[in-house]
Amino acid sequence: MRRNYWGGGYYGVSFRPYRHELRDIVIALVAMTIAFALLFNTLFNIGGLVATFIAVLTGFLGHELMHREVARRLGYIAYFRAWFVGLLLALVTALTRFFIIATPGATVIGPKVWGYPMRDDELKIALAGPATNIAFAVIFLPFWLLLPTPFSSYASIIYATNAWLGFFNMLPLALPGIVVDGFRIFRNNIKVWIAVFIVSVLLMIPMFIVML
Repeated sequence: MRRNYWGGGYYGVSFRPYRHELRDIVIALVAMTIAFALLFNTLFNIGGLVATFIAVLTGFLGHELMHREVARRLGYIAYFRAWFVGLLLALVTALTRFFIIATPGATVIGPKVWGYPMRDDELKIALAGPATNIAFAVIFLPFWLLLPTPFSSYASIIYATNAWLGFFNMLPLALPGIVVDGFRIFRNNIKVWIAVFIVSVLLMIPMFIVML
């Protein structure tokens, strides 16, 4: 049977597609790269700007697109949608050169259009994002520690961005309108949450040692 991804699938679910995903991805990627380049002071440094772009690509976009990919593989309609107010807020707060409020958008997950909903679907989808950040942090940590300057500095940007996002997204926080991945993982399987949270904390330690 041919499945109509945006339409009925097996259940006749009515769901209107979002046809501007690619546009949103490009805008979010450009805006967040500029914002973090302002924060890291790498806007006018080619190597630093490339590192910042990779940090945004892996840390933010990679995180959201992995949510999307896992959701789609499980049979759900899913797409990335930029939050333009959040992108503007990121650009404005980055001008402080001290902190940034980075909310570029989110993966919107619609109804399941093929297969049957499984109990661990939410766990798998939620875990995909922070697991991606943790993986990239692990990859770039040795580059930061072993490469000579300035390449170690470039690697540190990518490592630190992913390590922080991995840790933050594993926090079991649930606020009005905002449910962090860590909360979804925690309520589905506390053992998985403990294991992944410990890894995320360990990946933060090198960053704090250097800061001290």
